[in-house]
Amino acid sequence: MVLLVRFTAKMIHDEYVDGKEITQSHLSRTGLQYLERSLRHKSDIVVYEAAKSICGLPGIEPHKLNDAVTALQISLSSPKPAVRYASVKTLAAVSSVYPRTVSKCNENLEVLITDSNRSIGTLAITALLRTTNENSIGRRLIQISSFLTEATDDFKIVVVQSLERLCLTFTSKYGLLIGFLSNLLRDDGGFDFKKSIVNTIISLMHNVPERLESSLLH
Repeated sequence: MVLLVRFTAKMIHDEYVDGKEITQSHLSRTGLQYLERSLRHKSDIVVYEAAKSICGLPGIEPHKLNDAVTALQISLSSPKPAVRYASVKTLAAVSSVYPRTVSKCNENLEVLITDSNRSIGTLAITALLRTTNENSIGRRLIQISSFLTEATDDFKIVVVQSLERLCLTFTSKYGLLIGFLSNLLRDDGGFDFKKSIVNTIISLMHNVPERLESSLLH
């Protein structure tokens, strides 16, 4: 079944490469319907593979992802660490392109921040930073603070990049976010991590010139 799901996804992808949108190709539409039916399979592996395949289809419309994201959301509560890891990894990837679609999983993702598997917690934080709204930024920063003490520098750099996007998206929270970034400079970390913070602050000064003076104070 898993191989059949993968073959179907590849067939849809090949149709797209040939210039046929999913809505324009009968073969692709039929294939997508099969993938959507596979989301209701009794096997966790088949459900995950179908959801992952749908989320990775080229040119798919955001509303077509809803069922796949819901299936991944349910899998976040699985007692199997491998299933939780695979699901949150896929949602983290989808959140970089369709944050609003993934935002309905935020409550489930918050639970995973304290997962015994630190890789799962890392991916949950990554997704949450991409899907958060303006009112939740303060809470997210508190969650990140407690998590970063055990995180690797590579993950810290991902967090810094996500905070930069938040600064540009929610300019009313600029002071709060730039203050958080400056505090990270005082924390333990390697050269690349500290360099990413400095580069981010410089980039923000260029992109938000009206906050130049306050940025320099940090």
